[in-house]
This record gives sequence, structure tokens and C-alpha cells, in this order.
Amino acid sequence: MQLAEYRTSRWQDLRRQTGIVLAYFAQFLKMRLAYRVDFLVDLGANLFAIGVQLATLGVLFSKVPALKGWSFESVLFIYGFSLLPLGLFNLISINLYRFAERYIAEGNLDRVLLRPVNPLAQVLCESFNMSGLNELLLGTGVMIYAANQLELAVGPLDILVLLVLVPSAAVIYASVFLMVTAVSFWHEDRMGLAPPIYNVIRFARYPLTIYGKGVQIFLMFVLPFAWVAYMPATWFVGDAEQTRWALLTPLVAVLFGGLAMMVWRAGLRRYESTGN
Repeated sequence: MQLAEYRTSRWQDLRRQTGIVLAYFAQFLKMRLAYRVDFLVDLGANLFAIGVQLATLGVLFSKVPALKGWSFESVLFIYGFSLLPLGLFNLISINLYRFAERYIAEGNLDRVLLRPVNPLAQVLCESFNMSGLNELLLGTGVMIYAANQLELAVGPLDILVLLVLVPSAAVIYASVFLMVTAVSFWHEDRMGLAPPIYNVIRFARYPLTIYGKGVQIFLMFVLPFAWVAYMPATWFVGDAEQTRWALLTPLVAVLFGGLAMMVWRAGLRRYESTGN
């Protein structure tokens, strides 16, 4: 009976925390839409940046018919897939980049810890980066276009797998940057490691096989960005062996997510408030 009550209590707490997070997002969205011109300018700028990257990809393949056996349409599909988990991650990533300055140096983490809400949920959801919505929309469009060009037969199972792999890949992004953020508890760095690591994401938008073995190992096991685009996308555009690797994406998300939470909690235990 006690176990059943514990599970019920945990479930109720999860529902309450989820409701609070959704309320955070709804309120932030209302604030952003109150300044529609600013919102549209930001939307246009982000779409232009991604459009330039796609144009560069098109120019590259106008010179070569394939890249290590990968056609333009296949690479385009992987690129489009990469934007989906990146968009989900970018929605909540903005506070991770400025965590050292805003939450530790300025003491805002004290306010977060006093509230009866999960501290990490508060940090992630106090503000959002709406450019993530642009990436979600554009990534979906690019994938649909590439799938039509490749004449992929997409069935209900593929849709279900997509709905599992995309959030799993987003968790991998969040896990990597949460560990980088947690370093601030030991070493306060206003610039941080996030910008150079974020730049590595660009390598994950293309087939892993075009890189040397050293880069492949690095992107699979050190900074596991191979699992945020290439690996899961091979379920749709890879061969039979690559398809099996794609199904390991949720496991990688669980492993790195667990490791990130361990590092985060260790950092919270070390935190002694601002000025100490």
C-alpha cells in the first residue's frame, strides 16, 4: 500500500511540474507575440541563416554527384532531420548558455532553489528561444521534400520511430550542454565551453562516414552528436546494418541523460550561494 501511495504521489508531482512548465511556455509565448514585428524579424533572420546553409549544400552537390556514396537527397534528409532535435533543444537552451553569469554570478540560483519546483526545470523554462520553432518547421519541410525525392515509403512504424528518435536526440543535446553548464559550479566561466561545443553540431548534420575514424569515434562516444542526426536518420535512408544502430539512440539518450543529471546534482550540492 505504501508503494502504491508513493507511486501515486510521484505521478501527481510529475503532473504538477509538467503543468508549471507548460504555463511558463504559454506565458513566454504571449510576451513574444506582443511584439510581433520583433518576432517576425527574428523569424526571418533565422530562416535566412538556415537557407544559406542549404544553398551551400546545393552548390557542393552541383559539383559532385555523391559524397562518399551519399546522394544529395540523402544528405538533405539527414540535414532536415538534424533540425528537429536541434529545434526542440534550442527552445530551452538559452539559459544554459548564460548560466554562469545569470544564475551564479548574479545570484539568481538562490531564488530558484527557494521555490518548491525542480531547479533544473526552472532554469530551462524561465525563458525560451523561439528560433527553435523555425528549425522545427523548416526541418520538417526539408525532410518531406527529401523523402519525396528519394521515394521513401513511410509507414505507421516509421512515424512512431520518428516520434521516439527525435525527442531522444534532443535529450542527447540537452545532456551534453547540461554537463558543460554544470562545470560552472566548479569553475565560473562567463564565456564557457558552450560556444565551441555548439559549433561541433555542424559536423553532425552530414553523414558520419565522410569523416576519418578519429572524428567518427569522437562524435560517437565523446561528444555524441552522431546520435542526434546521422545515426537516427539512417533508419530512413541507411542500409539494414545502419538501421539497427539507429534504434540505439534512445539508449544513448538514457545513458548521457543519467550522467548529466549526476553531474548537475553534484554541482548543486557544491553550490554555496553567491558571494561565498
